[in-house]
Amino acid sequence: MPTPPLSVRPATLADILPLRHTILRPGLPLATAHFDGDDDPTTVHLAAVLDADDAVVGCATLMARPYRDNRAWQLRGMATRADLARRGVGRAVLAAAEELVRERGDPLLLWCNARLAAVPFYASGGWRVASDEFHIPGVGPHHVMVRELT
Repeated sequence: MPTPPLSVRPATLADILPLRHTILRPGLPLATAHFDGDDDPTTVHLAAVLDADDAVVGCATLMARPYRDNRAWQLRGMATRADLARRGVGRAVLAAAEELVRERGDPLLLWCNARLAAVPFYASGGWRVASDEFHIPGVGPHHVMVRELT
């Protein structure tokens, strides 16, 4: 199915927190979807919103966080509304995040802790696995993935 008409734009934490909670922390308290660094002045939250009704259907957060002692951006809290999964929403959010990093310039390095199920999604976008599998308590198995932009 094609990607529904949508826009990806900067957002507030309040805009994206309900989706992040529903998709990434189901059954847990809302506070578990609020991440350390969400309120930092350099943090950028992105929302994919449907053009038809302005509903938030995708999100991601970029935080200025080092990767192996290199200046970098950490991608966190990426989520897509379940009924729109695998329809291009995540790809649009990821493209917008990467473009934002390119526009800001140095550093052009991104990294994330990717759930195992999301590894193929990131790999198809040019990200590479950069760690052995590890377990985040209450969330599950992950790999660190990185992307160097040009």
